[in-house]
Amino acid sequence: MLNCRYESVDLMMTEKEIVKAIINFILTNPGVVREPRVYINQITFAFADSLPVPGDATFFPEMRLHVFRLTPEFVRENQDLLQQLFVQTEEGRSASYDQVWFTSSHLTDRRLNLVEFSFE
Repeated sequence: MLNCRYESVDLMMTEKEIVKAIINFILTNPGVVREPRVYINQITFAFADSLPVPGDATFFPEMRLHVFRLTPEFVRENQDLLQQLFVQTEEGRSASYDQVWFTSSHLTDRRLNLVEFSFE
């Protein structure tokens, strides 16, 4: 479990809960901007580091990348949620995936948090 601050309330959340909360945050917060596409199987989002987002320095390390593969169980259990992201990729309408990589960072020089999902 990780300590995180979300909506001004300290919570103890598991990694899976934090990732799911971050995805929901991205999909529902008007302050989140989709970055221009670079690769056809990924999607990147950026938002002000002042916005209350789940996670902490572990998920949003300063000027470093935090990268991990989502577990197959998480991908299976959250297919509907992940599909909302996948359809925004260039491959989303014609391909499928079974692995998802999560990358995040805190870009302190730009005062932004960055989250990227890569679908394979």
